[in-house]
Amino acid sequence: MFQKNNNAIGNVEKELKFNSFGFGERRWMWKRRYFSGFSIDAKRMINQHIMIVGSSGGGKSNACKTIVGSLCSDGANVAILDPHSEYVEISKGISAEIYDASRNGINMFELDGMSEREKTSEITGMLKRNFRLGEVQSYMLYKCIAYTYRIAAENCRTPNIHDLIFSVKIFIKNSRSAAEKNILYALERRLSLIDNGAFQKSAEMEKVAECNSIFLLSSLHTPESQSIYIEGFLRKVYSHMLLHGKDRHRTFYIVIDEAEKLGDNPIIGRLAAEGRKYGIGIIAISQRAKEIDRELRGNAAMLVSFGMREPEELNYISNFIAGGNESSRYIEVKKALRNLGRGRAIVLNSQHPNPYLVRFLHAKGAANIEYMVSELARGGISERGLLEKAGEEENAVRDAIQNLLSSGKIRKHGVLCGGFSGTWYISDAHNSPEHDIAIGIISKKLKSQGIRNRIYNSSFGPDIIAYRGGRQIAVEYETGSKKIEESMAMIAKRGEKYGSVIVIVNDDVYKDYSERMCNVFRFSSVDNIDFAGELDGKVKAGV
Repeated sequence: MFQKNNNAIGNVEKELKFNSFGFGERRWMWKRRYFSGFSIDAKRMINQHIMIVGSSGGGKSNACKTIVGSLCSDGANVAILDPHSEYVEISKGISAEIYDASRNGINMFELDGMSEREKTSEITGMLKRNFRLGEVQSYMLYKCIAYTYRIAAENCRTPNIHDLIFSVKIFIKNSRSAAEKNILYALERRLSLIDNGAFQKSAEMEKVAECNSIFLLSSLHTPESQSIYIEGFLRKVYSHMLLHGKDRHRTFYIVIDEAEKLGDNPIIGRLAAEGRKYGIGIIAISQRAKEIDRELRGNAAMLVSFGMREPEELNYISNFIAGGNESSRYIEVKKALRNLGRGRAIVLNSQHPNPYLVRFLHAKGAANIEYMVSELARGGISERGLLEKAGEEENAVRDAIQNLLSSGKIRKHGVLCGGFSGTWYISDAHNSPEHDIAIGIISKKLKSQGIRNRIYNSSFGPDIIAYRGGRQIAVEYETGSKKIEESMAMIAKRGEKYGSVIVIVNDDVYKDYSERMCNVFRFSSVDNIDFAGELDGKVKAGV
């Protein structure tokens, strides 16, 4: 573990030893060590579980990145649940596939070898914990989930969270009690927080278990949705583990940042207690060690503690590292924890009885170019803009673009519109590439003329809402792919709500629209339209 080699991820500066030589009182003291590298040999650890704790800014994420890099170089696979997109920078170094949680989700309704009744109880318990539901709310939720499974079975398909919300609405409609309706309305509001792509279709666990992956949770905007996602992911891993049986030659680590979100969770307890037999380890990172699951704390083979000052946490970790024995050992550990500098941590490992003070090396790595290109293409970006903003060699960016086009992760569209002309790329298009790229260009043009606006792009509202003179004005783009009668009916509804509508259409259908209504513009002329004048005219006219 502590040796001179090229795999060292830190340097051992001190070791806590019992002073048994010389004169004076015999007590525990920090003894300096020289030229001792710190590395990890997962095969020699009693299990694969690691806890990394400490106050914000101490170096927890950097330590985790160096540990992950070392484990991957030794042949282990990792899945990182990343709430703040901090681990993207090492994705290239560990050849990790990057998943956006909002698009690569966890469908908690998949049975994974369980019966419908067992799965209904499991989902109820998971949502009860994360939403802090009472017993009556939980009972109503159980009935709604059971009904959802029954309806889905009649249609021979697997339900998802959207189906559950629909079932709750049916229960509301058929409920005759005001109290019951209030409970169901409260359930509907809470479930709506997770009614997105993250909980409708599951990622392929076979692929996740056999390679390195990073799941970006930053697109899940509430703590509840992130904790439900993490718990659902761990349950998928557990089911996959049982399905494939014991495999001592395989090592698979799950990195959970901000692990305190899950608290004492039964699924973490199961993985912590049984994971060693299946080659599965958990790396839990937290600012609050006492809130990490009790089973994981008891089974962790390694504790990495950075500096902390919060009295209760400081006392707990000092006692944890000292082992609850002699007071002088506890005092020395506590004093060291209180005064640790950035990047330095006390490491307690199952292979060695004494704690070490380790200075971690700075994690090395590079972001995945394909991920960078995909992120830049959200909402649409021109090829010229992409090459400028990517900050990489042009050939590497072009190769990444081709790979993403081949895999369908981005799509392209040719634009003919003044200064916006050229090839444009878009990832995660809500509608067609043409439509979403066009409204992105229109939004940019509005902003360039000092017009505040936001892209709405939903069937429940206009493509863009522009703000002028204290009024909201709808801006619509039509590709011409749907019947003109449908478009006209939709535009009429927008007019009823917003008062004013500006319509921009694909050049090929301009004639059809211009014959039926005023204020229609060709998309190719967007770069020359005086939007400020048009909007000011509508506001002044009150139409």
